[in-house]
Amino acid sequence: MAAGLLLALPVSALAMPAPYAGATPWTGAYIGAHAGINQSSASGLNTENSLTAGISGGYRMALANSTAAPIILGGDVFADLNAQATHNANVSYGSDVVGVDLMAGYPVGEDQALLPYVKVGLGNLQATGDLGGSDIGGRLGIGIKYHLRPRLSLGVQWMTQDANSISNDNFTVGVDYALPMG
Repeated sequence: MAAGLLLALPVSALAMPAPYAGATPWTGAYIGAHAGINQSSASGLNTENSLTAGISGGYRMALANSTAAPIILGGDVFADLNAQATHNANVSYGSDVVGVDLMAGYPVGEDQALLPYVKVGLGNLQATGDLGGSDIGGRLGIGIKYHLRPRLSLGVQWMTQDANSISNDNFTVGVDYALPMG
């Protein structure tokens, strides 16, 4: 069994696409900030809207693809603060979430300026206000970014998470700054 696993590792490495050799604006380290609307609900409570804001930082790389554009893969760490809102039964709560996300995207356009992507991740949700407790839950989302300048991009994103009997849907607009490398 161990010999089969040892053989599978080099074979799977051969199947990995090579790094993308062309120019794309979507590689390297970045930091970002976002803000928008949070829709939250908890067991037995109605859904209410509140404000959300957060920060993130991560790294993206490009892998060669059989088409002209590369596949963009990356990961980031984030912190989101979802403001409190009063729900039915006069219960007021919000949440703070920190975690990690992985993303995959495919740039489009002649200069690859648009990057539609999907995200999956894990977040530690800490309830605030009248609700307490924390729990780790899965996250899922989609978004699109537009490359404005050599180091600046704007984006819109939807992320959803269920944890600690709280369900969050965040709709945000954000800005990323690509960090100088080398």
